[in-house]
Amino acid sequence: MLTPLRLACLLLVLLSLTGCAHQERALHNAPPAPGLDEALETAAHELVEAFPDLPDQGPMITASFIDVAGGAPSTAFSRIAAELSAAALARAGMPVREVLLDGGQLLVMEGGDGLLTRRVRNQGASAGARTMLLGTYARGQERLFLALRVVELRTDRVLASRGLSLRLDDDLRTLLRAR
Repeated sequence: MLTPLRLACLLLVLLSLTGCAHQERALHNAPPAPGLDEALETAAHELVEAFPDLPDQGPMITASFIDVAGGAPSTAFSRIAAELSAAALARAGMPVREVLLDGGQLLVMEGGDGLLTRRVRNQGASAGARTMLLGTYARGQERLFLALRVVELRTDRVLASRGLSLRLDDDLRTLLRAR
């Protein structure tokens, strides 16, 4: 026979288990984490919000994203991330020229500072661009870390920047494989 104390304890245990089951279902109903396109769209809008005069800085060209580990061959990720970012910046009001440079040829390291090469500056000038979208990325165990910068071609001055990270899912792993 159940005493009132035992009955109360049994009810508490059952209620707590019901709460756990409800909590687990809630996790499965949570919206999915943003994908690459959504994250870059948000980052582009945040770049323009942080520097409202960015569209007035003149036409922009872009380069494929650079793996900070260096030496890695080009990946589908490096190109599509640049394309998605440029498209998002264009939708945010930034004038974008249809020029995509190879990110691996962009920087000259001098004294620890990354400087745009003369070749890149000349290509930008010939396209009528005054700014360039530069992106770098690093692959972690569970996350992919990205940094986006809009740089003035003439001076190397960073006009706007944004960092973000994404959960490293199967889509990103596939895009990160060397061609």
